[in-house]
Amino acid sequence: MASPPRDGALPASIEISAVLRTAGPRLVRDGFGPLAVFFAGWKLVGLGAGIALAVVFGLAVFAHARRSGHPAMIVRVALVLVAIRATVGLSSGSASVYLAQEIGIDALLGCALLGSLLASRPLAGVLAGEFYPFTAEMRRSEVFASAMVTITAVWAGYFFARGLVRLTALLTLGTDSYVLVVALTDAPFLLALLAWSVYYTAAVFRGSALWGPMIAAAEAPRD
Repeated sequence: MASPPRDGALPASIEISAVLRTAGPRLVRDGFGPLAVFFAGWKLVGLGAGIALAVVFGLAVFAHARRSGHPAMIVRVALVLVAIRATVGLSSGSASVYLAQEIGIDALLGCALLGSLLASRPLAGVLAGEFYPFTAEMRRSEVFASAMVTITAVWAGYFFARGLVRLTALLTLGTDSYVLVVALTDAPFLLALLAWSVYYTAAVFRGSALWGPMIAAAEAPRD
């Protein structure tokens, strides 16, 4: 069992709105931005231009994250995915192949999340610092570990379900409609899942016999 936190070690609150305001736009930008600029460049100029714009966008986001001092774990993953997309897209010379990679990426992300659960190192816990400044005491607690297992499993299910929906769209719809499906299954669900993840984590901590009273005291109005 985790030891009680030191004075001042507990953040004042875990607020969904605050996390969404700060981390939500970054999550959508890093996840959907490269595909959006690719589609614009492809339609306006051509396949090569679309791929080049996606690569430039990924590099610019990575550089901005480094300058801002963010952990940038998600940005690094997004940059690797941009490189994979560019390599496959240029070697195949096909926009359809480039776009179809989104399905493989979803499967890869889902497998990575499940693999982290099997290794007892849930990826949600590794990435939690991207969205909220958990203290060292919070991260070492059993409450945090339990919450991260559940959140990792839910995100894995989302990526597998999203990949299946996108595969169905790719096989039954035209390219433009497929991109619309990709957009609709990306940003809205990413933000909703991020909000749920914050809510669930806060609820688990507030329901803890150790952390609940301290969080309630920290959030109580001051006279």
